Amino acid sequence: MATRCIPIYPYPILLVETSDNRKFLTISDVHIGCEDRIRHAGVLIDGKENVNELVETLMAVQVKTGINNLIILGDVKSSTSLISRSEWHNVPHFIRSLMNKFTVYIVPGNHDGNLSQLLPTDINLMLVKGMQVDDILFIHGHTIPKITPNLKKIIAGHLHPILRREGSIINGKKVWVKILLTNAETKSIFGYSNVIRRIELILLPHFNDLLDFFYSSDKRKNVLNKKSKLPFLDNMLFRHNWKIENAFIYTLDGSLVGTIEDLDTILY
Repeated sequence: MATRCIPIYPYPILLVETSDNRKFLTISDVHIGCEDRIRHAGVLIDGKENVNELVETLMAVQVKTGINNLIILGDVKSSTSLISRSEWHNVPHFIRSLMNKFTVYIVPGNHDGNLSQLLPTDINLMLVKGMQVDDILFIHGHTIPKITPNLKKIIAGHLHPILRREGSIINGKKVWVKILLTNAETKSIFGYSNVIRRIELILLPHFNDLLDFFYSSDKRKNVLNKKSKLPFLDNMLFRHNWKIENAFIYTLDGSLVGTIEDLDTILY
């Protein structure tokens, strides 16, 4: 049985099933505490109420799917190194609530400095370079992990993928991104032959809808030097001869809205 990755529409939640029939729900970029920045902009948000809504969504999906494993791909909290007052209260509440139904695995993100102080001692806090399950690598996206020989899928967050299409009703909407990567390796087996290796990269939308508040159409800063927001992808493309063969961009309801021609507007 091959591994399967299925978005649970219309939520930013990915169902992952391994070849040995293990199943995981996967989310990324919760950013608990981001409501503090929104308050500074003059919009009042109840942080605990928002956390409760996030928990309710996950619990509803758990009931629907029966899956008890949850992987969080980083940025559980919003501040990078400090811990805000709302994070002190709401991160433990979020995690404890989930642990009533899930075995929770957390891959730390770049906003998760000192996160361990907010977590129960029996939580599965993974290494910052990710966790590999079967032939799938789960990462946040800000580090450069090892690409093992058996790897077939990479699942990452960090990017907060947004469709940028001025004048469209879906401009500024969060999307799923699937990128097909290939690498031609030359191996010597009684001579030389080219072996084409393929990896599928899936980029998750951010889980917390409050992050939509920070969307701006003028944030593209890396286009000229072609430096993306994903260091591991740049490392694969520019140091290890991987190539982007194709890409597909989907809205949360499953509509195909872009291909490889639209990828630059999301990565840079």
